[in-house]
Amino acid sequence: MYLTHLALTNFRNYAHLELDLDPGVMVIQGQNACGKTSLLEAIFYLATSRSLHASSDRELIRWGASSEPIPFARLEAQIERSNGVRTHIEIVLMLAEEKNKSDTRVANGRVSKRIKVNGVTKRAMDLLGELNVVLFLPEDLQMVFGSPAQRRRYLDITLAQIDARYARALARYNHIVEQRNSLLREFRERAYQPAELAIWDRQLIEEGAYLIARRAETITRYNPLVAEMHAHLTAQHERLELVYQPSVAFDVAIPRETRHAEIARAFAQQLDALRAREQSAGMTLVGPHRDDVRFLVTRNHDAVAMDATTYASRGQGRTIALALKLAEVQLMRAETGEAPVLLLDDVMSELDAARRAALADAVQDASQALITTTDLADFSAEFLEHARVMRVCNGMVESGD
Repeated sequence: MYLTHLALTNFRNYAHLELDLDPGVMVIQGQNACGKTSLLEAIFYLATSRSLHASSDRELIRWGASSEPIPFARLEAQIERSNGVRTHIEIVLMLAEEKNKSDTRVANGRVSKRIKVNGVTKRAMDLLGELNVVLFLPEDLQMVFGSPAQRRRYLDITLAQIDARYARALARYNHIVEQRNSLLREFRERAYQPAELAIWDRQLIEEGAYLIARRAETITRYNPLVAEMHAHLTAQHERLELVYQPSVAFDVAIPRETRHAEIARAFAQQLDALRAREQSAGMTLVGPHRDDVRFLVTRNHDAVAMDATTYASRGQGRTIALALKLAEVQLMRAETGEAPVLLLDDVMSELDAARRAALADAVQDASQALITTTDLADFSAEFLEHARVMRVCNGMVESGD
């Protein structure tokens, strides 16, 4: 799949943008704070209805739009799949208003969100899968060096785009954990009621077992793709392996057909064992919300794998993050039959010449890739000859030819 057209109104620093896009590689050049990342953020938002950096949707509405009668932002995308089917996505963010004491209508800071696919109103959850994207940001190094929550978030965003059931199970599971934690805290103030907790336990186990099983299956499929891409980026000098560390202990070798039941059984046993500790802590201590993924790197001359989260250099961490993203493109294509749109923000910085060349080679065959940069010198003349170059300045996008 690829985007054929992107339209933005009052999004970030874009007052109005109409941009036709091509298949293949596009390089977007511009100075810092000119709107390069915002362009990628708009595409990511159209795919997931989630912002990259904003703490609230209010921050996405252009500041100057607040002076308009009805402050709003609109994002639209036209998408074409490999079979020729076209999809139109529209998201409108509108700043709510209320009357003040002087009976004057003023913005109250709340934002309503309306999502339409081919003109039909959809929930945010139903948007997932209409446009699949893989996004790399410089801060994705924290996926390697940061907390387990950041690695779980990466897995969740990837799986939610390719598995609608996973997205629904994740939403329900997060709600169940919140309700169950609230009940556990209540038991500090009143008598413990096993029957009340059992209701949430059953739901926790059902949804959680699916999340764990799907994560385990995905890591198994992901590993050879990641290993191959990482080896390519490191000129075969290093090998990378992903290790899934679920908080629910189960035998990963059990057949796929019985894995869900085995995980559910193990989950129930661990909940029983942790009952007293959970009541004391007032929170759920086991489940997919406490999982982790480790990155093990082995150099050709080493016998022991290195835990990248603890010991990798910044350059190694960046290479690991890139390998994950590029392998994710292959994973999504295998899972959905459609290649996702690849979004790479400031990807060449901090890479040596050899890894830049390897990365450029890896993205050449992308169905569609948008790569931002401040300096076109980061790319070879041969690479730029086969790419479409665009320049961004003050919320305007122009051909770089």
